[in-house]
Parts: sequence; structure tokens; C-alpha cells
Amino acid sequence: MKPSRAGVLIALATAFSLLGDQMLYSVLPTYYVELGLMPYQVGLVLSVNRWVRLVTNSLAEWMCRHYDLTFLVTLALIFGAVLTLVYGMMTSFWVLVIARMLWGLSWSFIRQIGVMTVIDSSPPALIGRMMGFYNGTSRLGSVSGNLIGAVGHDVIGFSLTMIIFGVVSLLGVPLGWMGRRAVPHQEVDAKKQEGKRWSPELLFCGFVIGCVGPGMVMSTLGVVLKDTVGDSVSVFDVVIGVATLNGLLLSIRWITDALGAPLLGAVSDKMGRRWATIVYFVGGMTALFVASLVSNVILLVVCVLAFFACGVGLTVVMIAESGMRGSRSVATYVTASDFGSAAGPMLGWLTLQMQLSTDWIFLMGGGLYAAGMVMAMVRFR
Repeated sequence: MKPSRAGVLIALATAFSLLGDQMLYSVLPTYYVELGLMPYQVGLVLSVNRWVRLVTNSLAEWMCRHYDLTFLVTLALIFGAVLTLVYGMMTSFWVLVIARMLWGLSWSFIRQIGVMTVIDSSPPALIGRMMGFYNGTSRLGSVSGNLIGAVGHDVIGFSLTMIIFGVVSLLGVPLGWMGRRAVPHQEVDAKKQEGKRWSPELLFCGFVIGCVGPGMVMSTLGVVLKDTVGDSVSVFDVVIGVATLNGLLLSIRWITDALGAPLLGAVSDKMGRRWATIVYFVGGMTALFVASLVSNVILLVVCVLAFFACGVGLTVVMIAESGMRGSRSVATYVTASDFGSAAGPMLGWLTLQMQLSTDWIFLMGGGLYAAGMVMAMVRFR
């Protein structure tokens, strides 16, 4: 079955909105000196949007229950595009911090409305596949922001590339408006929605998925690779720098999300979300434990890629599960995931600060995935 028109349009609108945000992650760590920023300021600029979402996710869910979603998503997409223009025009530290906080607010609305649009326009039996399509399509914006943004920065400069991205992001505004307008009208039982507010297993699993993948592993992968293989590695007589290898693996993570999410979502529809969650947790846990034991760079890369694939599958399944439980459940789950994504880098780098082996990053991540597997096994329907 093909994705609904509403799902396609809202996914494309989300992809356009992510361009400027993702360019910052790829360019700012190497360009911050030219912008007059200190290293700790870079960390704050890149993380404050996640911290603010711990509050704005609930605000977005409440407003989505009381106001027209078409109006809200249109406003959020316009606001996000304007903030991308701000990144290019004003690069002082406090302007960037405030802009990133406001982007966190906009993203809370874009993500909440995007997920509920897919839920409202998809049959329950295919919700995993449709959510996978939404995640995969929207993450094309992440891939484009990282790769095209980095190339654009090198060719025409940071400010001009970001301004172009801001203008292009405005293309998502009419797509988001048409996406919500294409959703079939449905009467929602308010009491039933109220009864599905949240569940402990969703909170815990959301925290684990955000903490281990986007948090611990992705933020420390560069130093783990450097500790394992040194400054460079030779593959088939080709010397690859560790920074290039790290960037390649992180790009593959987003490409896996873009291309693999629909397939992994379809698998969850066949297996059922409970068993799919368990399988993905077991696969990710195994990959991390094996990664902590190997010293061969090829085996390490295979383990990391396998973990990324399982993480994509878990994200699709858990978003689908939370969406089926109602809009409040979506807001609760993504808040727990955002908290994990914000706390994960601190946990990973604390391990390095204590001068422990980088293997402990994989061991801690595998342990958290094991706990998530137990929670899914015991509590999920």
C-alpha cells in the first residue's frame, strides 16, 4: 500500500525544515573559530534546542488539542525557516542561543503534528511502514543539511549557504498546509485519548533509545575510533583519516534512517510491535557488546552500522506505538527521547573524563539496551 497523500506531504515539509538545523551540526564544530565562538559555546548552541524541548513538547501537545493543526504547522514551518535565515545573518553567540531555543520550540510542533498526521491518515495494520516512510523521508533533510551544507560552506561560505537553506525551507510551508488539509476528518473520543496519556515503558525505552544512539555513541564515536585505530586507517591500500571515517559513519547513520526506516517499519508490522522492539533491542545490544571486544576496524565499523540499523528500527516502532496510544503519549515519548539525547553525550564524555577505556561507552550502551529489552518484553502488549 502506498503512503497517504497527507503522509507524503507532511514528511517532505519536515525534511525541508531540517536543512539549517542539520547544517549547524556538520559545519559549526569546524568553523566556530571564524564565528568568534568558544568550544563550550558550540556545545551549548548545538544542545540547547534539545533541552528546551523537555518543556516545549508538552506545550505543543496541549496546543495541538486546543487549536487548529493546519494553522499551527504552517506557523511552525514559517518560524523554522526564518530562524534558518537568522543563523546566516547574525552569528553572535547569544543570538544563536536564542535562535536555537526558538528552533526547539518550532521543532516540537513540527514533529508532534507530523507524527499525528501519519497516525490520522494511516490504517493501524500498516502504521509501522507508514511511520517508517515518514521518518525516512523527513531524514532526507538531515542528509542534505549535513552533506550539501558542508559542501556549500566550503564553496560559497557559511552565511550564504544558510540563507539559501532558509529560503528553500519556505518551500515546506505550503506542503505542510496541504498535508494537514489532506487528512480525513475524524472525530476523536476525548476520554479515550485522555486514558492513553503515557506509560512507564514508553518513557524508559524512549530515554534509552535517545541516550545510547544520538547521545552516547554518536557524540563519542570520533574519539572511540581514534582510540581504536589511531589517526588514520588503511583500507585496501587507501588511507582514510579518522575524522573522515567518523563523518562517513555518521552520514551513513542518517542515510540508513532515510532508506531503511520504511523497510524496518514494514518488518515491525509483520512481527508485531512488541516482538519487533525486542528483536531490535537484542540486535543493538549484541552489536554494542561485540564492539567493546573487537580491535579490528572493519569489525568495529560493522558493529556500529548494525547498531545504527537497530536504532532506526526502534525509533520507528516506538513512535508508531506511542502514536497509537494518543497524542499525549507521543509528546511524552519524544520528551523522554530528547532527555536521553541531551544526557547521553554527558554520560559518554564523563566516562572519558574518568579516564576509563572507550570500551565502557559500548558496554554502558549495551547494558541500557538490555534493560530496554527487558522492559519491552515484560510490559509491552
